[in-house]
Amino acid sequence: MPNHTNDKSQTTKQVDADYSHYHARLDVPRCMLSARNDCGKSYISQILEIWSLARGIGHLTAQDYYYYQLCDDSRFSPEEKRRFLSERIHWPLAETCCDVRWWATADDKLLAQTILERAGAPLPVVQAVYATNRRHHGALRSCRSTDQLADFLAGDAQYPLFAKPIGGIASLGAFSVNGFDASSKVLALVGDETLALDEFVRHIDHGDGYIFQSRLYPHTDLQVICGDTVSTVRVILIIEDDQPEIIETIWKIPTGANVADNFWRAGNMLAAVDGDTGQVRRVIRGFGPDLEELDHHPDSGKPLKGLVLPNWDDLRTQCLEFAMVFDKLRYQSWDIAICPDGPMVVEVNAGSAFNLSQLAAGRGILTDRFRAFLERCGYFEKASKSAKKVIRETRYHIVTVSTHLDHPTNDSRFSFDLTVGSVCLRLFKVRF
Repeated sequence: MPNHTNDKSQTTKQVDADYSHYHARLDVPRCMLSARNDCGKSYISQILEIWSLARGIGHLTAQDYYYYQLCDDSRFSPEEKRRFLSERIHWPLAETCCDVRWWATADDKLLAQTILERAGAPLPVVQAVYATNRRHHGALRSCRSTDQLADFLAGDAQYPLFAKPIGGIASLGAFSVNGFDASSKVLALVGDETLALDEFVRHIDHGDGYIFQSRLYPHTDLQVICGDTVSTVRVILIIEDDQPEIIETIWKIPTGANVADNFWRAGNMLAAVDGDTGQVRRVIRGFGPDLEELDHHPDSGKPLKGLVLPNWDDLRTQCLEFAMVFDKLRYQSWDIAICPDGPMVVEVNAGSAFNLSQLAAGRGILTDRFRAFLERCGYFEKASKSAKKVIRETRYHIVTVSTHLDHPTNDSRFSFDLTVGSVCLRLFKVRF
């Protein structure tokens, strides 16, 4: 039976749970213990290497170090480790490469939809917009109050629907709705859950508003692998001399009853894809000590590695064509869904999270090509001037004598190395 609850904060709880999972962090002390046992790397060696990488180009943190398993010297050489970039430098990097006045054209989902629609891009159908502000939505149906939103969802809405915040990222706060039961006045969500209509419209955290789209269906070749949840390809591009160039392609693979394919959702996977052929090279799930490589989809059992994604040439052509609509975003990314009728644009972004390509490919994103692009944008010159400030402003303790002497491992060597490491880090005034 569906799990229905009358808890009036259910909508808010779901959104809060999304943010909690999205910002989940590794237990650094336990990662240190795992690295010592599995990789044979002493605690003090780990601490000093974290210190070195934090001062490097990538400004890696202790979280980054274990997230990408950089403690494993058998997998990564010192040079390869220095090619990884921390998410904390993403926005400074994107700011250097992109005209910040153009960020809203990608970040605002409704504005991006309007621009891309005029450019002729294939897009999901927008059925309605819910926003209590007075923003003009053109010919789109506008729901300005909870009553109007309830009337839409109970009446004219064509299910299934996908709802997401206009100014949202990473599907945070998104809802995938299968249908509406008029007799009980509940919404049927993905995963056999239900939600009372009045509770949904009262507690939805609208912020700048919500956009309600017709839910996309996956290509039949992908549906037999991943089920009905649409999967997208993250395409990362750079623009130099008015020429767009694809530098990374990652397939985001959904599992279970997840409403979207974003990697932070439990069980979802990432695949490194050959940018020229569309062939899947490597598939991973998890991160840090839990990272594992897979060859088959855990739900369907269908093979993943070696699969050639359908409509790949069309997908590439589409991205290269529409990238120039946002030519002032010289470092940009696209989420493209491969549907029965061909590729569909889901989102365009200023920049791209580094972790998607770095986890999927098992290497740092700072390839020779990307580094040359950043040099031409002037990023490294700007970064070198602010390096001390970046380190100073992002300080926090990963090791302190008071915390880790009582670590549950009861490992005297662990406590000793952390004590020495803590003193070293404090002498150099570096916190990670």
